[in-house]
Amino acid sequence: MGAQRVSALLVLTAFLATACGERQTEAPTGPDLAQGGGGCNFTSTTGVVTLTKNEFGANSTEAGLATSMKNAGAGTAQATSLGYQILASIGNKYDGSQASTSNASALTVALLNCMDIGGATVPAATVFDVALGAHGALGVRVSADVAAVASHDGAWLLAPPGTQSWGSILPTGTNAILVYGVPVADDGTFTNDAGLSGIFDWSTLPHITFNAPGVLISNCTAEGYLQHNPAGPTAEILGFITPNCPNAGALLNEPAPRTLADRLFRLLRPAPAYASLAVTGTTGSKRTVSPFKVIGPVQVNLAAVGFTWKKSGNTVGKPFDPTPVYRILSSANTPFLQADVLVWLEAIGNSGVKVDICNNWAWTNANGVAQFPAAYLNKSGGYTIIAKTDGTSSNPNIPAVPAGISVLSPLVNVKNGNPGTCTTFHQGDAPPDNPGLNGKQ
Repeated sequence: MGAQRVSALLVLTAFLATACGERQTEAPTGPDLAQGGGGCNFTSTTGVVTLTKNEFGANSTEAGLATSMKNAGAGTAQATSLGYQILASIGNKYDGSQASTSNASALTVALLNCMDIGGATVPAATVFDVALGAHGALGVRVSADVAAVASHDGAWLLAPPGTQSWGSILPTGTNAILVYGVPVADDGTFTNDAGLSGIFDWSTLPHITFNAPGVLISNCTAEGYLQHNPAGPTAEILGFITPNCPNAGALLNEPAPRTLADRLFRLLRPAPAYASLAVTGTTGSKRTVSPFKVIGPVQVNLAAVGFTWKKSGNTVGKPFDPTPVYRILSSANTPFLQADVLVWLEAIGNSGVKVDICNNWAWTNANGVAQFPAAYLNKSGGYTIIAKTDGTSSNPNIPAVPAGISVLSPLVNVKNGNPGTCTTFHQGDAPPDNPGLNGKQ
């Protein structure tokens, strides 16, 4: 294992050296990003050079990087690369015990003002005071990194999926990002479901959209589902992904890296510290970041999406047209982006006699939507169609949320036809084959 780590360290050291050389002539870190540097200050008492010396010492490696950054010029690719290296040192320094953050937060703002961050507005130093504090998070990640960015209290993580590197989800042309997060005051209005954690707001500079499948957002203190964005038109509940959280205190007990070699070894470890033991927690995946909170959906409701049942023109043996489509919602009717939830249709005749809807089951996709393109009735007459679900209980891999409100159609008339071979699912049957869970889709 030691030989593998030394070899990997040499590879990454060569990568970083090459990247620094290339960035002197490369385009900026993201596609179509304008040169930055507006409001840049290198030389005054509140400039990059002085603040860096205050933070790390006049003879530190970081002080040398700050001087090289000044010589490279505001907003250049080389200055941006050097700025990320100093920001990484800030993140590593404040990953341990929390000292005063005022100089470090001012330095963070000064560095970003002299870097190309795609035209994004640089947050106030007070934001970075919180991000560098005991419950915030701040770190730099380059393409080759695999380690998560974790809040200093170990509650929240932001990481690439599985064992992939950050480069697998960074947009083309983006070689490095600053990731930071802050807890948000919770007045109880963020969610209309049951809140199970505090609110945490993740951000990146430059602002990016991660490549599919997105970045993993984890809370390691509560088990439930993640709501993304506060209650309102953009609120959504993310599908559950098995958490990769540490045992209690593992993140807090590991000392902060003290040298470049220590940081590189930590980045290259096959199993980062916070991935060592899986325990209770909540994880979801998203291509953009903003505020998140762990919630309990309480129950799974259903709603018709983008179609209306036709009261006439339906025929036995012919699929319904338009195709029935249903979305799952939380008890507060927030869209629930959970895959592999079983939904099925039943029909009740005017006299209360049940008939069969053939091909009447479907599993939700990653958007929490189930479609029934082959569903049809096997008898003529007038019927009410009921859309039902058993909640998440048919999927043993996700937290259990019971069924809630079913959806009834208006009266649907069906004329005679050839029913053909009718395959159907009835409530209480063993769940039918799920292509998603069995790797067939």
